[in-house]
Amino acid sequence: MDFDSWSLTLETGERSEPKFFYSNMATPYVPQKEPPLYTVLMELTGWTLDRTADIPKNARFTFGQRMDNLSLDALSATVRALRSPAGSARQTALRELDLLLEQLRVLWRLVAQRRWISQQQLLHVQGRLEEAGRMVGGWMKKGAGTAP
Repeated sequence: MDFDSWSLTLETGERSEPKFFYSNMATPYVPQKEPPLYTVLMELTGWTLDRTADIPKNARFTFGQRMDNLSLDALSATVRALRSPAGSARQTALRELDLLLEQLRVLWRLVAQRRWISQQQLLHVQGRLEEAGRMVGGWMKKGAGTAP
Protein backbone atom coordinates (compact mmCIF):
# COMPACT_ATOMS: atom_id res chain seq x y z
CA MET A 1 0.00 0.00 0.00
CA ASP A 2 1.50 3.37 -0.96
CA PHE A 3 0.80 6.80 0.49
CA ASP A 4 -1.95 7.67 -2.03
CA SER A 5 -3.92 4.52 -1.35
CA TRP A 6 -3.49 5.06 2.40
CA SER A 7 -4.95 8.57 2.03
CA LEU A 8 -7.92 7.12 0.18
CA THR A 9 -8.55 4.55 2.89
CA LEU A 10 -8.67 7.36 5.43
CA GLU A 11 -11.24 9.21 3.34
CA THR A 12 -13.42 6.11 3.00
CA GLY A 13 -13.25 5.38 6.71
CA GLU A 14 -11.31 2.14 6.56
CA ARG A 15 -8.88 1.64 9.42
CA SER A 16 -5.91 0.03 7.74
CA GLU A 17 -2.51 1.62 8.30
CA PRO A 18 0.36 1.03 5.94
CA LYS A 19 3.10 -1.10 7.44
CA PHE A 20 5.86 0.97 5.86
CA PHE A 21 4.78 4.26 7.41
CA TYR A 22 7.34 4.37 10.22
CA SER A 23 10.10 2.72 8.20
CA ASN A 24 10.19 5.68 5.82
CA MET A 25 10.70 8.18 8.65
CA ALA A 26 14.08 9.37 9.84
CA THR A 27 15.53 7.73 12.93
CA PRO A 28 13.94 9.34 16.01
CA TYR A 29 16.11 11.64 18.12
CA VAL A 30 17.62 9.85 21.09
CA PRO A 31 18.88 12.36 23.65
CA GLN A 32 22.42 11.96 24.87
CA LYS A 33 23.14 11.76 28.57
CA GLU A 34 23.68 15.30 29.81
CA PRO A 35 26.85 16.14 31.73
CA PRO A 36 26.21 16.40 35.50
CA LEU A 37 27.30 20.05 35.62
CA TYR A 38 24.72 20.97 32.99
CA THR A 39 22.02 19.03 34.85
CA VAL A 40 22.82 20.75 38.16
CA LEU A 41 22.76 24.21 36.59
CA MET A 42 19.53 23.52 34.70
CA GLU A 43 17.86 22.54 37.98
CA LEU A 44 19.42 25.49 39.79
CA THR A 45 18.32 27.97 37.11
CA GLY A 46 14.72 26.72 37.22
CA TRP A 47 14.74 26.83 41.01
CA THR A 48 16.15 30.37 40.95
CA LEU A 49 13.53 31.59 38.50
CA ASP A 50 10.79 30.17 40.73
CA ARG A 51 12.16 31.70 43.95
CA THR A 52 12.97 35.16 42.63
CA ALA A 53 9.32 35.59 41.68
CA ASP A 54 8.56 35.53 45.44
CA ILE A 55 10.92 38.40 46.30
CA PRO A 56 8.98 41.52 47.37
CA LYS A 57 8.11 43.81 44.50
CA ASN A 58 10.26 46.71 45.73
CA ALA A 59 13.41 44.54 45.54
CA ARG A 60 12.47 42.16 42.74
CA PHE A 61 14.17 44.25 40.08
CA THR A 62 17.35 44.75 42.11
CA PHE A 63 17.78 41.21 43.38
CA GLY A 64 15.42 39.03 41.37
CA GLN A 65 16.31 40.15 37.89
CA ARG A 66 20.02 40.19 38.71
CA MET A 67 19.89 36.64 40.08
CA ASP A 68 17.81 35.42 37.13
CA ASN A 69 20.32 36.90 34.69
CA LEU A 70 23.30 35.46 36.58
CA SER A 71 21.70 32.01 36.58
CA LEU A 72 21.01 32.17 32.86
CA ASP A 73 24.54 33.48 32.23
CA ALA A 74 25.96 30.57 34.25
CA LEU A 75 23.97 28.13 32.14
CA SER A 76 25.23 29.84 28.97
CA ALA A 77 28.83 29.69 30.21
CA THR A 78 28.36 25.98 30.90
CA VAL A 79 27.16 25.37 27.36
CA ARG A 80 30.10 27.43 26.03
CA ALA A 81 32.53 25.37 28.11
CA LEU A 82 30.97 22.10 26.96
CA ARG A 83 31.03 23.13 23.29
CA SER A 84 34.49 24.74 23.27
CA PRO A 85 37.47 22.67 22.26
CA ALA A 86 39.78 21.81 25.13
CA GLY A 87 42.21 24.62 25.77
CA SER A 88 42.15 28.33 26.49
CA ALA A 89 38.58 28.96 25.26
CA ARG A 90 37.24 26.32 27.60
CA GLN A 91 39.36 27.58 30.50
CA THR A 92 38.03 31.11 29.93
CA ALA A 93 34.42 29.88 29.98
CA LEU A 94 35.10 27.89 33.17
CA ARG A 95 36.66 30.89 34.92
CA GLU A 96 33.65 32.99 33.92
CA LEU A 97 31.33 30.28 35.23
CA ASP A 98 33.21 30.13 38.52
CA LEU A 99 32.84 33.89 38.94
CA LEU A 100 29.11 33.73 38.14
CA LEU A 101 28.57 31.00 40.73
CA GLU A 102 30.37 33.09 43.37
CA GLN A 103 28.19 36.11 42.56
CA LEU A 104 25.09 33.94 42.93
CA ARG A 105 26.31 32.70 46.34
CA VAL A 106 26.65 36.28 47.57
CA LEU A 107 23.24 37.35 46.31
CA TRP A 108 21.48 34.31 47.79
CA ARG A 109 23.06 35.07 51.17
CA LEU A 110 21.78 38.66 50.96
CA VAL A 111 18.30 37.43 50.06
CA ALA A 112 18.34 35.03 53.02
CA GLN A 113 19.49 37.79 55.40
CA ARG A 114 16.43 39.79 54.41
CA ARG A 115 14.31 36.69 55.12
CA TRP A 116 12.91 36.49 51.60
CA ILE A 117 13.77 32.78 51.53
CA SER A 118 13.79 30.26 54.35
CA GLN A 119 16.90 28.82 55.96
CA GLN A 120 16.08 25.48 54.35
CA GLN A 121 15.90 27.09 50.91
CA LEU A 122 19.24 28.80 51.52
CA LEU A 123 20.82 25.49 52.48
CA HIS A 124 19.43 23.90 49.32
CA VAL A 125 20.75 26.61 46.99
CA GLN A 126 24.12 26.75 48.75
CA GLY A 127 24.47 22.99 48.40
CA ARG A 128 23.69 23.09 44.69
CA LEU A 129 26.06 26.03 44.13
CA GLU A 130 28.79 24.24 46.07
CA GLU A 131 28.23 21.08 44.04
CA ALA A 132 28.47 23.03 40.78
CA GLY A 133 31.55 24.87 42.05
CA ARG A 134 33.30 21.59 42.89
CA MET A 135 32.56 20.30 39.39
CA VAL A 136 33.88 23.47 37.77
CA GLY A 137 36.98 23.46 39.98
CA GLY A 138 37.67 19.82 39.21
CA TRP A 139 37.24 20.44 35.50
CA MET A 140 39.60 23.44 35.64
CA LYS A 141 42.17 21.46 37.61
CA LYS A 142 41.91 18.61 35.12
CA GLY A 143 43.04 21.03 32.43
CA ALA A 144 39.62 21.58 30.84
CA GLY A 145 39.60 18.15 29.26
CA THR A 146 36.33 16.22 29.02
CA ALA A 147 33.28 17.39 30.96
CA PRO A 148 32.86 16.23 34.58
